[in-house]
Amino acid sequence: MENLLLLLPARPQSLAIRYAVTTLIVLVCFLLQIGVEMQSGFFGFFLLLPGIFLASVLFDRGSGFYATLLCTILSIFVLSPPGTLVLPAQHLLPVLLFVLIGLAVATVSEALRKALEHAVAAERAKDLLMHELNHRIRNNLAMVASVLELQMRAQREPLAKQALATAVARIHVIANAHDHLMPRDGHSAIDMNEYLTKCCRHLGDALRDVRPIAINVSAAQIYLRSDKAVAIGLIVNELVTNAFKYAFPDDRSGVVSVTLHRGRPGEMELKVEDNGKGCPEDAPKGLGSRIVQLLAEQLTGILKREDAHPGCRVLLTIPER
Repeated sequence: MENLLLLLPARPQSLAIRYAVTTLIVLVCFLLQIGVEMQSGFFGFFLLLPGIFLASVLFDRGSGFYATLLCTILSIFVLSPPGTLVLPAQHLLPVLLFVLIGLAVATVSEALRKALEHAVAAERAKDLLMHELNHRIRNNLAMVASVLELQMRAQREPLAKQALATAVARIHVIANAHDHLMPRDGHSAIDMNEYLTKCCRHLGDALRDVRPIAINVSAAQIYLRSDKAVAIGLIVNELVTNAFKYAFPDDRSGVVSVTLHRGRPGEMELKVEDNGKGCPEDAPKGLGSRIVQLLAEQLTGILKREDAHPGCRVLLTIPER
């Protein structure tokens, strides 16, 4: 819609420019109408109305009225008998109807342009408010994460410290989504490539410590709604965290790979894989595992865990619709 408005000249234009361009438009339409008459032997008004519409949309209602007047004068000149400008009786009603329709077209065309301008202005205001809202939410979440980090540093109990660190990581996943919100086709969408890359980089910095563990992210250019993107981000957060905690004991080195791509038509496939010690059958089902399962059900996805030889692989197939 905004691109359509950019094709139209800015208003207001000077009177000379408006009337000169309107005259040129009317003359072009009139010559086309004369050409049709020479081929068919019938003079109509249908090719004159687009000129009135174009003048009204480009400039204003006054230009449309001027175009209607100019078209009427030229039509009278053509329809009148040679040597006089008096219209025969059979042409009076068609010319009168043309004048009324031309005035109506000019009025409606200007109203359409004003409505388009108001719609574009409202859309810009909405985008500005959305950016401001996302910025404030991001700041609030960052403040919450900072308070929890301070609380975590004050804790001496390892389990409490670990629980607070996990909570901070989950908050960062949600906060990062607001950094990547963007208007796309009238909706707020998140670029999953940038989003997952940033989430995993933050996770690596928080969990790696001095261990030689790398995180590789490979995501296609997929744009998702914020609620769906955050759910996938939280799943990645839990799976990568579990890999860091359990896949590489005794300060082993390793690689955690996160992949998101389109599989079969209408499906996306999320894969989190490590080259660690494998998938233990007796692995405890903690809060993180329950969160992954609930989020997978929320996405109506199919979750599967398998040995990667070496390491462990988790596959989540998600309907893209």
